[in-house]
Amino acid sequence: MNVKEYPVIENIKYCLINTIECYPQLLFWCLLAILINVALPVLSSFLPKVVIEKITSSNGIRNLIFVTLIFMFTIALLSGFKRFVEKYASFLKYRMNTYYTRKVAKKGMTTDYSNQEKDEFRKLQSESFRACNGHYSPLTQVYDVLIALLSTAFGFIIYFGILTRLNIFVIVFLIATTLASYFLNKKIIRWTADHIKEKIGYQQKTNYINSVSGDVRSAKDIRLYGLSVWFDKLYRFNMEGLAGWYKRYAKIVFGVSVCDSGLSLLREGIAYAYLIYLALNLHISVAEFVLYFSVITGFSLWLSGILGQVNLLKRINLTVNYMRGYLEFPEKYIKEGGIEPAISFPKTIELFNVSYRYEGAKEDTLKNISLKIEPGEHLAVVGLNGAGKTTLVKLICGLVDPTEGSVLYDGIDVREYNRISYYKLFSAMFQQYSIMPVTLEEIVAETVPENIDGSKVELSLRQAGLWEKVSKLPKGVKHEFGKTIYDDGVELSGGEIQKLLLARALYRFAPVMILDEPTAALDPISESKIYKSYNKIMMNRSTIFISHRLASTRFCDRVLLIENGSIIEEGTHESLLSKKGRYHDLFETQAKYYCDHPVTREVNYG
Repeated sequence: MNVKEYPVIENIKYCLINTIECYPQLLFWCLLAILINVALPVLSSFLPKVVIEKITSSNGIRNLIFVTLIFMFTIALLSGFKRFVEKYASFLKYRMNTYYTRKVAKKGMTTDYSNQEKDEFRKLQSESFRACNGHYSPLTQVYDVLIALLSTAFGFIIYFGILTRLNIFVIVFLIATTLASYFLNKKIIRWTADHIKEKIGYQQKTNYINSVSGDVRSAKDIRLYGLSVWFDKLYRFNMEGLAGWYKRYAKIVFGVSVCDSGLSLLREGIAYAYLIYLALNLHISVAEFVLYFSVITGFSLWLSGILGQVNLLKRINLTVNYMRGYLEFPEKYIKEGGIEPAISFPKTIELFNVSYRYEGAKEDTLKNISLKIEPGEHLAVVGLNGAGKTTLVKLICGLVDPTEGSVLYDGIDVREYNRISYYKLFSAMFQQYSIMPVTLEEIVAETVPENIDGSKVELSLRQAGLWEKVSKLPKGVKHEFGKTIYDDGVELSGGEIQKLLLARALYRFAPVMILDEPTAALDPISESKIYKSYNKIMMNRSTIFISHRLASTRFCDRVLLIENGSIIEEGTHESLLSKKGRYHDLFETQAKYYCDHPVTREVNYG
């Protein structure tokens, strides 16, 4: 993934600024943790030395017990307080996680729609959610690493000062061997950075399989088509790929660990041999020997800790880079400022020489489209699957911008409007939908209960043909949707969900209505009722009606037939039939399959 690589210091600064903005008290608790982390090992190192000195001196047993108890009480007190600090800091770190999660989620909901169609953006989004998910997420580890890094740095300075009284060459030797370990560990970071994309790919696929296999909407297909076997193979394949990735990672880590252990043995073995030599030759006392013995071990641990935390920080830095790359992903649409469209009634929509090509595609999906939609006009867009119907609607809605040409609303290029305000011009019902597990009235109104117009909800449900079903539910419009969260939630059929989505679009009552296959899942009788009330429902609105069922266009003022990304025929339903062109041929082909059913024949073919 091509993302900007921020230096570690820049990302630390970024995290600290966010912490100060949200929970500045977290930094105070982190500082306390650092002080305790330094104090405990230092006190533990000096305790044996002090005890031996008191034993060998003439201060008496009382003084020995008193000093020992002070040390032990202080260590015990700090140890207990350390656990409290860690628990409270963990709580605040979790709250920071929720802050980052909200930022990541908000980016996904407000970013340019065209970004959501980009593979790179979706991968960054997936990695960003992973970065702030759970108590041990990378963004939580930032604080842990900083605490450990600063603790080890202060401890290193203290122990360095103690060892300068011993021999400077001992310090040089300890530092040199520890640095060798550091550069060995850098190999792990480089390998991870080079292969992280492969790992993310496997994780995305397994997460998707987990999501689909547990979704009640997929339950029937999984059982009827025996998809569990297929899913199992896909899951095994991706899990084996992920296991292979971790196996290669483990080999790198194992090789580095073996070399690191050898260096550690060499480092401490020579240092301890030198201490024994000094003690045997009476250059240091027994108390000093015990102190230096502990300090040399601690010094190596402090220095290894510094370098280890730096390595870990660099690994975390990769994840923070991905999240920042996601949050800072370029936005082209105007969301602040820009022209505010008039939303009281529909205006003219015009397309001039519009072409559109999806990212990575070799050919344009739409080619040189020119079109004018008058205010209040009911336009049908028909064609075979993949002709470009939905892409045309995306362009009109401002979800994507044309690769070539321009889309005008009220004579102004869509790119000049405030895009958020521009979206308010449209009520849409797409084939791909998202329904939150909330009450039915909240789904229709798409707002919190206190802002819902109950009479408007009822009217919308009546117009969509779902009121009879909803009114019989125990809680009526206040009944929850779906059993994913609610045990008594209502499950709707495919046709009923389409009616619910239509009611949602009607409730908004925007100047332009987009209906993408609005009756595809409805039975013929329900479809007939919708069509008969079509002109009344859509009164004073511009409507774009997408369908592959050509007979359903009889209710529209004009019909566009799109094929291979171009408008090949245009006119009313009757005029296109009379031309006996491509529209006529498709209509006759469909008629053979629909006319056998009496209700369907009445609905679609009169």
